[in-house]
Amino acid sequence: MFRRQKAQDEGEKEPLLDEGEAESLADFRPLVVLEFSSKTTPVTREWMKSKIEASKRQGGADLNAKLVVARDGEERVLLVSAPQERLLQGAEQMGLKKKYKDGSVRAFTFAERQNVEDYTESLEGMLTMSQSQYIIKVELDNIRALEAENHIPGCSHPKARLYKGKSILSRMVSCHLLEKMYPVHNPEQLKRLQHDWYHLNKPKQLIGGQPIETIRGYFGESVAMYFSFLGHYTKALLVPTVIGVLYYLFNESGRNDFVIFAVFNMIWATVFLETWKRTSSAHAYNWGTLGRKVFEEPRAGFHGKLGVNPITGRSEPVYPSWKRLLRIYCVSFPIVILCMLVAVVVMMIYFWAENIAKAKHKEENTMLTQGLVLVPSIIYSVVIILMNQAYRTLAQYLTKNENHREQSAYENYLIVKLVLFDFVNCFLCLFYIAFVMQDMNYLRQSLAILLIVQQLVGQLQETLLPYLLMRKRIKKGEKSGLDHVSKPLHEIPRSKQAEVESLMDRYEGTFDDYLELFWQFGYVFLFSAVYPMAAFWALANNIMEIRTDAFKMCRIFQRPFMEPAANIGAWQTVFEVMGFIAVMTNMALIGMSPEIQPLLEGYTTIQKVLIFVAAEHLIIFIKVVLAFAIPDMPEWVETQMGRIEYQSTQALKKQNISKQRSWWETFDGICCHGCCLHGYLFWENTRPCKNQSTTTDILDMGAQSTSQTVEKEQDLCLQSGSDVLQKELAGQDNKKGVLGFVSNCLLWIGRGCQKVTWWLFGVNYPVFIWLVVSRLLRRN
Repeated sequence: MFRRQKAQDEGEKEPLLDEGEAESLADFRPLVVLEFSSKTTPVTREWMKSKIEASKRQGGADLNAKLVVARDGEERVLLVSAPQERLLQGAEQMGLKKKYKDGSVRAFTFAERQNVEDYTESLEGMLTMSQSQYIIKVELDNIRALEAENHIPGCSHPKARLYKGKSILSRMVSCHLLEKMYPVHNPEQLKRLQHDWYHLNKPKQLIGGQPIETIRGYFGESVAMYFSFLGHYTKALLVPTVIGVLYYLFNESGRNDFVIFAVFNMIWATVFLETWKRTSSAHAYNWGTLGRKVFEEPRAGFHGKLGVNPITGRSEPVYPSWKRLLRIYCVSFPIVILCMLVAVVVMMIYFWAENIAKAKHKEENTMLTQGLVLVPSIIYSVVIILMNQAYRTLAQYLTKNENHREQSAYENYLIVKLVLFDFVNCFLCLFYIAFVMQDMNYLRQSLAILLIVQQLVGQLQETLLPYLLMRKRIKKGEKSGLDHVSKPLHEIPRSKQAEVESLMDRYEGTFDDYLELFWQFGYVFLFSAVYPMAAFWALANNIMEIRTDAFKMCRIFQRPFMEPAANIGAWQTVFEVMGFIAVMTNMALIGMSPEIQPLLEGYTTIQKVLIFVAAEHLIIFIKVVLAFAIPDMPEWVETQMGRIEYQSTQALKKQNISKQRSWWETFDGICCHGCCLHGYLFWENTRPCKNQSTTTDILDMGAQSTSQTVEKEQDLCLQSGSDVLQKELAGQDNKKGVLGFVSNCLLWIGRGCQKVTWWLFGVNYPVFIWLVVSRLLRRN
């Protein structure tokens, strides 16, 4: 301690851990690092440390914690760990699933730990490091204020007040007292992962081959699911790439006769998405996330008046749903529409500039003017990227302002905003060229420029920018006296590891990566009839994308917390909708093709429209048949789940649960999952209650035979479908009088608009096409 004080007096940079502290941490394996901000007082830090170490009865997390010195010489870095037995108990409380020796995957219980496939006497290795870190994160998030705690000690921030049941960690984040929280890397595992992931030591790694199970074990299910989807998509692009290149090379006549290729692409997109469902369900079963639903805690940014959560009975903020709906329909929605109009204006400016360049080239017809014609398209491609980035910041602000309670709801509303704008911003100019200007050569040229330029700019952002950030981090570390900051983590002393990782950039999740694949998927499949080489450029980009993303995950970013995931979520629906839109656009392009028009001589315009509407519906029918013909789950998964369901049914029959129960309690069992209460409050008796007892839900039961386990699983089942119930009950006290009337009106208007929109555009749009065409012909 004296040496540390002397170093501070002499102005030297103190290491994160000195030799004595490193020795004292020999048996202390840090899993999670918390960094307090410089304005956090020692009193606040010690209080937070005591809360983490306190037992759960005292409102703590029952974890191990140690305060160590940061670069500025203050003890504001908190290392958190836990014994293996404590982590396994946390895994049981959270309902994590493990693979048992009988081959089944079901909820882990500490009493049955010897039957787990990875069981060891020392209990080491039964949980991956990412699972252990996730358990610690959940425990830290669940540290809540006691009744006597009404303010964060040592903090004068006006928002530092507490109330019973408030998450202390989220309050410290909102008050800017906690600067960072991240899980630490495992240098040896990371070294092996780097070698197997992006060093290209195997030929199959060149086309989508990745160690998905290793990625899942290190980064968690959410990251592994994204890279598995990226690899599956990259492999799926091989077939349209080969066919497209052959079409391009052997089309000696130069005609736009790509009808067969376009039809194949439309069907191939469905095959790709349906086979991905099978792959993701197999992953989810092996990872224990298939059908797993977790009751979501409030987001850190969620605010409202203090109330009582009807599900947990805890005190927490309550925000009326009618206020949220007002913000969505009266604030967010108009601003999104305005941004789309701005994108339309920018598009018209682009066409205006390109017309000027073409006129200049027509007058002079030189090499310079010929290159000048391409300048507006290149500039417009870069402008699209900049507009997408600027709009994302705005969309995040709008979605945050809507004050969603659950993180999943926040992400879904953000996805809707971004997909709507990106669709207009990226594809509207192509629709204008195709169906207003009707210039197929111009459409092909514009599509090629937009796709290639945007992917080149994206690759520069994902390779050059991370490299510059890494160089900046190295220089910053060297100025602080960290000469080893440029070395890989496995070559850095353990006492320096947390300090080096603190300088790394935070990983923001897979959101941007999915968004990039969304518009690439649109470029490839929306206009297959005019540009078959789009799949080739997408394939080349994705091969590099896998390598650059892998490098960033291993060398640039801090390790993210594991996030359980059973699929790619709302993005699956986004890609499927894009597939149906691709059918409409490609069939329209085929109908406008000069090669097809001679085959339809003698038909009236209305008859031609009806012919292609019928052809479009035929393709959609084939897509729907394929979707039903390809099972969402592999046969072995269904067999395994059926076997576990049978074992669960037999185990339940042995239970002595024949006591008298009221009519309401009969719905409060394993097979109902809280569905009747959920359905009654949300749908208000508009549809009958559907039994939601699936093989996936019963999967948690396994063959366990204790009544205590059955009661625990009943509680988990009641929580599993409670997201919408929570939304309805959160503002229940505020739905009275005029406000209640306004809230109900907004709810029903929103539901009515969704049904009417689907009926109009999803079912009867051919009728409207026919009416519009017939009206135009009558006028002419």
